[in-house]
Amino acid sequence: MKKSVNLQKREMIINYIKKNPKATYKDIRKNTKLHAERYFKGGMKEIYKEAGISPPRNFKRNSKEENKQIIIEYIKNNPKAGLHTILKNTKRNPSNLFRSIKEAYEQAGVKYPREESYKESPKEKRKKIIELIRKNPYITLEEIIKMTGIKDPYRLFKNFKDAYNKAGIKIRSCSEKIRNRRRKQIIGYIKMNPIATQREINKKCNTKIQEMFKRGIFEAYEEAEVKYPFERLKLHGTALKEIKERAKSFEEEVAIKLSGFGTVNRLVKTKRGFADIILERKDKKIPIEIKDYCSKEISISELKQLNKYIEDLDAKIGILICHKKPKKDRFLIGKNTLFILEYQELNKILEIVKDL
Repeated sequence: MKKSVNLQKREMIINYIKKNPKATYKDIRKNTKLHAERYFKGGMKEIYKEAGISPPRNFKRNSKEENKQIIIEYIKNNPKAGLHTILKNTKRNPSNLFRSIKEAYEQAGVKYPREESYKESPKEKRKKIIELIRKNPYITLEEIIKMTGIKDPYRLFKNFKDAYNKAGIKIRSCSEKIRNRRRKQIIGYIKMNPIATQREINKKCNTKIQEMFKRGIFEAYEEAEVKYPFERLKLHGTALKEIKERAKSFEEEVAIKLSGFGTVNRLVKTKRGFADIILERKDKKIPIEIKDYCSKEISISELKQLNKYIEDLDAKIGILICHKKPKKDRFLIGKNTLFILEYQELNKILEIVKDL
């Protein structure tokens, strides 16, 4: 009687596999309420044979030695691969097959790439990282790992800021590091393309060179140690002369108009540059920048430069005057207020400065 029951249950499992050829032990237990291993001593292999169907491709299980050999062959072909890379690409965990990743390399006959790193004490590793930060404050964690071979440098310090403190350098923010990378990208592109125009650089590097460098393309060429192709400008010498004369004339008109509001000082040197005009009124100094742009828009870098003049003069406000202002004509940077006015709006300055 018991034998007959077992045959019935075997038949149930076989029929289930016929209908579900990719089923696992777990699937069989869940859907038939039967433990397949109790009725088939040969395991899943016997079940597939009895069902008369081919097992799935992933049915065959490699032995431990076969799995070790797969890892060894991978290391031979990828002598610098780390634990996570090996695990990801072979779908096998070296930690389960070898006493250490170093042993796996030894069995592959390949020198372990982090051998030197292991010989160094934590103090020596910290010193190496600190030196790298001092040489390049914009270095990233990934670059440190690549250059030193130290797998987990963050474990040697409380955090990344602690590493900068020990190096005696102010930590750089993510945005500063991104800006630095973009500057390097632009400089590299100029070195490879010494007659590139600003438009070409912006397009290829997907950035705005005038926001990355204070003096725009001229400074970028200087940083790249490439002579700027002034012969391109010479082709438009007459036009450039007219632009300069027009800008100069516009500045003079603005200066004359502003003289009715207070004392006007032109091209005043501050700690970080030359302000076009400093307007003195009620013992207060107001930095004023003048932009004779006809088609170009006011950029954030120009507003930041005006803000530097405000800080240098310990003022509270600054004014940028142009022909056509953007929709947003008032900005707050820290505690400072920056106004953008069109030439015909200069009388608004009286309202702006009345509370000073």
